Amino acid sequence: MKIWYQSASAYRYEPVWDDYGRTLESQCRRILHPDTGLYVTGIAEMIRDIENWRCFQYFQNVQTLNAMRQAEREGYDAFVVGCTLDVGVAEGRSLVDIPIIGISENAYHLAMTLGRMFAVVTSSSAFCEVYGEQAARYGVASRMLTGPYIVEASEEEIATSLGNPGPLLEHFVAQCERAVRDGASVIVPGPAFLATLAHRAGLTQVMGAPVLDTISAAVKSAEMMSSLYKIGITPSRRIGAYARPTPEHLNTSLARLANQFRID
Repeated sequence: MKIWYQSASAYRYEPVWDDYGRTLESQCRRILHPDTGLYVTGIAEMIRDIENWRCFQYFQNVQTLNAMRQAEREGYDAFVVGCTLDVGVAEGRSLVDIPIIGISENAYHLAMTLGRMFAVVTSSSAFCEVYGEQAARYGVASRMLTGPYIVEASEEEIATSLGNPGPLLEHFVAQCERAVRDGASVIVPGPAFLATLAHRAGLTQVMGAPVLDTISAAVKSAEMMSSLYKIGITPSRRIGAYARPTPEHLNTSLARLANQFRID
């Protein structure tokens, strides 16, 4: 079995992300079976602070969908969308025939098995909007404390702080404590850079509330879903869920769309 982990960073494309990418790899590998293969990569064109602009999110979706197609062609058994915007997750489940795990969707459902109410501790007000919309879409809004619980920092600042996590970690823990006092029994770090920060610092709980390692949880779910696929437990293919076109229709349609897909 081998798993493709798609980061929202520019790991493998911009050197500033090298430390973050290597940390991601070790963070993922520690939870997987020894014989499970893993490939971690970022995206070629990373738009900073993309959570602020829906217009750019569309094009990040396309980069991720292309990566899913590549992963399937190269024989990967599962694909993890490591961007907490869950870019391309629904489309990917209709596009390819391997498990697609969205890091946020997976984290929310896991949080509900570990406690009553969960809170997302994040890095910007724009992310708060995104996660609130996700909670409604995934049917978990009644179990989410909306806060907001914000550690003001850019994604790049978080990623480059891994060598000296102290100052940023203090702010993160303070927001976690505030969420717990408000009633949260589980903390979900988002974006994924914050989950890596907590992992690097060995932070697994605050005031008795678990701090989810959303990255490790996502790759473990991917490993599990790959096994479930093998016994016939797969996404619904009904129209309105994740209906998948025939290979001929898919390839013909994508070829036609490729001729039109450009930015004028």
